Amino acid sequence: MSNKNQLSQAKIIFGIGSNLGNREDNLKIALDKLANYLSLKKIITSRILKNPAMLPPNAPKEWDIEFYNIAVSAIIDVEKFPPNKILETIKKIENEIGRNSTMRWSPREIDIDILAIDEMFIDEQNILKIPHQGLFERDFFFKTMQEIEPELLEKLIKKKGAL
Repeated sequence: MSNKNQLSQAKIIFGIGSNLGNREDNLKIALDKLANYLSLKKIITSRILKNPAMLPPNAPKEWDIEFYNIAVSAIIDVEKFPPNKILETIKKIENEIGRNSTMRWSPREIDIDILAIDEMFIDEQNILKIPHQGLFERDFFFKTMQEIEPELLEKLIKKKGAL
């Protein structure tokens, strides 16, 4: 492998969740599609973490459905798939799996988030924020990432504190 290829390789961490339909199948389908569409290598997945749905105030009772969440670590070519292209691919996959709700925090077949890409910090107002803004506060992100990438998580915590 040439040095140029090595420089374009980055570790990416996804958070994937589902609280509608066959949640375990939805997680697996999302992972398979991510791996295929984004040519992911060296994939590692966390165990499934089951947790209550995050709900806004006065949410309908029928929204209170347990989520299944996993974190996925992989190597991606960021030259071929820059962050905005990754986000575009995620939206396509979510639609293919059946996510059609536009209401924030409503139940959904699938929710795919970019938790981190190496130690990158990106902030494109209301479009893309890496690391994910909830990574350090939401247990379902933090615990699943800690299980598969504790060293990267520690680096991000230190770097965030230095900003």
